[in-house]
Amino acid sequence: MVSKLKKRLVLRQDNLGLKPLSLNASHHNLATISVLAVMGSMPHLAQAQEVGFDEIIVTATRRAVDIQDVGITMTALNAEALRSANVVDTDSLSQITPGLSIIKPGSPMAGIVAIRGVAQNDFAAHLESANIFYVDDVYRPSNGSIVQRLYDVERVEVLKGPQGTLFGRNATGGLVHIITASPNVDAFEGYIEGEYAEHGIYELQGAANIPLGEVSAIRFSGFWAGTDGFIENDIGPDQGQHNSFATRVQYTTDLLVDLSLKLRGEYSEDSSNAAGGAFARGGEPRSDGLSVFRDAPFNTDSGYIDADGSVFTGSYNDDGFFERAETNLSVEVVYDIGNWSIKSISAYNDITLDYGEDNDASPFDIAEFFQKTEQSSYSQEFRISADFDRSNITAGFYYLDISGDYSQSFQLNNLGNFNGVIAPIPVLLLPLGQKDTGNYSIDTKSWSLYGQAEYEVTDKVKITAGLRYTRDKKDYAYQQTCESLIGSPLACAPLPSIVIGGAGLVKDSHHEAGISARLQLDYHLNEDTLIYVSYNRGYKAFNYNAGFSGAAQVDSVRFDGETINAYEIGSKLEFLDGIARLNLAGFYYDYKDYQAFDQRGVSFVLSNTDAEIYGAEGELSLSPGGGFEGRVGFVLLNTNVADIDIGGVLLDRDIPQSADVEFNFGLSQSIELGTGVVKLNFDGSYIGEYFSQLTNSDVTRVGGYWNFNSLISYRPDGEAFELSLFARNIFNTEQLIYAFDITFPGSGLLRQNYANPRTFGAGIRFNF
Repeated sequence: MVSKLKKRLVLRQDNLGLKPLSLNASHHNLATISVLAVMGSMPHLAQAQEVGFDEIIVTATRRAVDIQDVGITMTALNAEALRSANVVDTDSLSQITPGLSIIKPGSPMAGIVAIRGVAQNDFAAHLESANIFYVDDVYRPSNGSIVQRLYDVERVEVLKGPQGTLFGRNATGGLVHIITASPNVDAFEGYIEGEYAEHGIYELQGAANIPLGEVSAIRFSGFWAGTDGFIENDIGPDQGQHNSFATRVQYTTDLLVDLSLKLRGEYSEDSSNAAGGAFARGGEPRSDGLSVFRDAPFNTDSGYIDADGSVFTGSYNDDGFFERAETNLSVEVVYDIGNWSIKSISAYNDITLDYGEDNDASPFDIAEFFQKTEQSSYSQEFRISADFDRSNITAGFYYLDISGDYSQSFQLNNLGNFNGVIAPIPVLLLPLGQKDTGNYSIDTKSWSLYGQAEYEVTDKVKITAGLRYTRDKKDYAYQQTCESLIGSPLACAPLPSIVIGGAGLVKDSHHEAGISARLQLDYHLNEDTLIYVSYNRGYKAFNYNAGFSGAAQVDSVRFDGETINAYEIGSKLEFLDGIARLNLAGFYYDYKDYQAFDQRGVSFVLSNTDAEIYGAEGELSLSPGGGFEGRVGFVLLNTNVADIDIGGVLLDRDIPQSADVEFNFGLSQSIELGTGVVKLNFDGSYIGEYFSQLTNSDVTRVGGYWNFNSLISYRPDGEAFELSLFARNIFNTEQLIYAFDITFPGSGLLRQNYANPRTFGAGIRFNF
């Protein structure tokens, strides 16, 4: 069923006696990845001499299979592909992965993930994403873990559509799985890589793999990175300054011939002032509650107007701060018995996060926002799988325990006169000098049983069926406090008791069950053509309203779990004697009890409603030989959320963070110079317009931009190092990625967050 035509590569031995490494198969999967070029990921780089694609091995079905034999729309990216496309962290995966959006709205406080329009765009720390984030087969429950640096990575897999039957949590939209490089018992090896770029960007990362006898090995890896910031501040330190480091240790050994053990430990720290550098614009709500832009001279309530209009300059009296520390530990045991395999994965995660921002994005001391997280989790999975002549099965048990204490605060300082600038009348209507804080805790205990089976009816026809039963229990406690900053009781007007902010201590304990399912038919028209039709049911558990505003009503503080009934038809085709691949898919999602996050000014409420999504995506890849590879892909999307109250009228809205069109391409050319190999890479992406918030107000319309990146690398013959030059956002386009509408009567402010400006840099990598 798998195409027999595979690309063969000619690799040179060098004079250092290093073992040539074959290219990771994912490097040549232009059906699913961006521009592919080796950025020194191995000591030997050679130009492809024959046409065709290497076999791409992925684990999307919990077993190693060729990606062209998987009836799932997915992207597989290996380390070489990530580096050549200038992908250094998880949020930049969006640039080369059709249908995926990972946004950090101003800082890594929370990663907002959307896959084919399925997203949870609330940034509250207790909420789990509708698109699960995995690292080395372990679920990371905190949305504060999603935005992170990529280092010593073997590959990244992005699966689209519900994946709940095999993956353990909330996979209504899909999942992102980071697979790190594992210890290797066969060789002492490693690398050191560094880069320096504009805006004081620096990074040093590396890894060392050390065999310990014939059956054991240990691998050390880590990075240290930072930047001086890219937003110029007239009255203080530049915004966007960032420093981070991480270290990872992995140990593997064979306890018996068929029994293996793998231990992993990772610790990371991040700190930045990236919380204050938003661009301030003025806005005001209309009678229907939708906001519009406000023109000068009073485009913001404080009277502040950015002097040059550049989104990368400003005057910020408050630096803001972001501090994150995270620990991850896991133990994996695998026992193979003939054609059966039993796996146990035990994992622990602990994350603390402290965040503060200059909420008014001006030189005046008006408003500040704070968020704190202390969360720990433990998970245990037992999985059993077996392969037979014409079938295979996977079944298991999954348990997850999350304990979290959280707080959100909004501080409004004494208003009226700002450094001699008299504020417009509307700002005087705001309360004076108060700090509202929502303190809350949520403890989650979840368990599930799951199973999936594949059966080959004939050599061409395969049926897949899967089912998961999940049961969640949550304990919730919330209490809002108000602190007067001016010593006046007028600063803290009491809220009505029907909302959680005015009801004192609010508690709830609840349990709920949900079903995930898969039914799929695969038909291999021939060895190079797969056609599939699938039905997938995704489920995401219930949760609670929280936050500083306390605006949710007590009787609706809890919102229900959501489900997606996803229907998809697709094909994977290899043609033109193996030099071209075309993968296409069309899908329709019937979204029940969609967990809609509705932000109106500083009021944040989640509730259930229905929605639908439909669209199509495709990717054409070429590998004709001569050192050239190319790829072009697209996504077309239509989303609709029903019954959103706009000015007292129930209207349909687009799902936030769901662009109606996405387009990307990648080109790569290897050139043999005689003294070494030069590789040229150029990739680009277009993200269509989308809304940041559910109201679909024009002031939250963002996107609609192109982004281009390039990399040139050179590896001298016979050397174990490589040099590179790169450019990110080559044409220096202003890429508006998120907009917070926090206007309400008496306050008119729009916070706009932009992607980084153009950056030129250079790198060097040594392999040993």
